[in-house]
Amino acid sequence: MICVAAHAQTQCPSYVETDAGSAFDVASIIRDTGSPQSALDKVRSAVARVNAGGGCSIFRDRLACEETLSLANKAIAALQACAASKLPKGTARG
Repeated sequence: MICVAAHAQTQCPSYVETDAGSAFDVASIIRDTGSPQSALDKVRSAVARVNAGGGCSIFRDRLACEETLSLANKAIAALQACAASKLPKGTARG
């Protein structure tokens, strides 16, 4: 008898979308940065820069900024799951 173990692995989504219909091309940023973890670091850094600069209140179109940050946060959540599934066994990332 042959026994095969199947492990669930989170695949990186091609894109994420907000309820308003804005889309973020996750696959492209992973391709551009080289890995899900590098993409995650890049998106987190961009959000941190906006927040450090005063958040959306400094922009003329605050609602567009909030939609963009909402989309970025969805991308971060997807990339976190994807990057975690790509880590070698026994590796912790925090």
